[in-house]
Amino acid sequence: MMHLLRKELRELLNKQMLLSLLVTFLLIAMIGFVMTNTMNETLSESGQVHLLDADDSDASRALVKTLEERGYTVSREVISEEPDYAQLLASLDWSEAAMLPKGYGQALSEGEACEIGSITMLRTTSALSLTMAAGGSAEIVRSAVQAAYKQAYLTGDLAFMQDPVTTSGYTVANGKWVQADAMSVASSLTMFDQVMPLILFLLVILTVQTIITAVATEKTDKTLETLLSSPMPRSTIIIAKMLAALIVAVIYAVTYGVAFVLTLFGTVSDTASQVDIGGTFESILDTRAAAQTLGLQIPAAGWLGVVMQLVLTIGIALTASIILGGLVEDAKGSQTASLPILVCTMFPYLFSMLSDIRSMEGVPRILMLCIPFTHTFIATSCMRFHDMPLFWFGLAYQAVFLGVMIFAAVRLYQSDLLFVHSRKYRKRKIHAD
Repeated sequence: MMHLLRKELRELLNKQMLLSLLVTFLLIAMIGFVMTNTMNETLSESGQVHLLDADDSDASRALVKTLEERGYTVSREVISEEPDYAQLLASLDWSEAAMLPKGYGQALSEGEACEIGSITMLRTTSALSLTMAAGGSAEIVRSAVQAAYKQAYLTGDLAFMQDPVTTSGYTVANGKWVQADAMSVASSLTMFDQVMPLILFLLVILTVQTIITAVATEKTDKTLETLLSSPMPRSTIIIAKMLAALIVAVIYAVTYGVAFVLTLFGTVSDTASQVDIGGTFESILDTRAAAQTLGLQIPAAGWLGVVMQLVLTIGIALTASIILGGLVEDAKGSQTASLPILVCTMFPYLFSMLSDIRSMEGVPRILMLCIPFTHTFIATSCMRFHDMPLFWFGLAYQAVFLGVMIFAAVRLYQSDLLFVHSRKYRKRKIHAD
């Protein structure tokens, strides 16, 4: 019994399993590290209120005092009625602010609801970063005013006491500003920005595993040795394998794209009867117009650059798969062999969902940008926020990286390393038997 148990444990607790476990642990730890840093950065500013005061009245100064009594650190800037919010936030180094309009104090003293501004600087379409950063100061001000008037008035207009101030959103991006809610503007952009990385991630994972396993099986069945020993040039064999892998990748991509469109169409169809179609369509047009004004829409030439990065990423993944498949001794080792590609795909994919890779600093930024797949995941973000030096660097880096990978693949398949590797494996297997 114990002998059989040890045998089973040796087979299960192998190098591949332990390596996969270690990589999974590191991946989860890194995700936790990024999320913790993002939350800490947000929480470090959660005790601060950025206030643009166009009223400069006793009421606005009383609001500052109330907020300070609540434990907030208030940064107040007296402004004109409607300044250039983009230039103003950049000069103050604020990412968001609440704006008290002219007549704020008079409106509240007369028992009339007042509309304050919620200004957000849009730097990323990352869902977590944007959700945690948008509208913080405006919500704090709204809550403080609401609490103050609930205590001050025992009788009067109940609706006014419950909601003495409302908010109107302003979005700043690319040195421009527009009156629109930042979350709505970002939501109109993130549909593609979030879906394309997901499709790319799934595409790389499935094609890489398929190709490595196929090449490893050829080695095990000795068909690869026969193929490489034929008079056919080995460069032709490499090209054929890459084209076949590319066709497989296209099939996967089309399948995922069609599935996503059908899912989206089904969701819209199911909810269409439950919403105001006219109002929703008008809201979409307004949001798209706001994104256009802010320069967040990607032109046709920009999409061509994004597609070029996508093609380079797929080419790197396929070429790396052919190399790793050739170095694998048998099909069982294909899972371990695919780990480098999977890790290099998973890290930038998850980080792009949770944080803004472009805003990273120091060693983490260098490490992330050294991964060629990272540049495809941030390509649309670079285009939307006009970070063109980083985009062109990523495109050039991927092109050079792909060239090196193709050269390495050709050299590998032109050498006898594949045959030597296979013979060593078979000798070890015969010796073990």
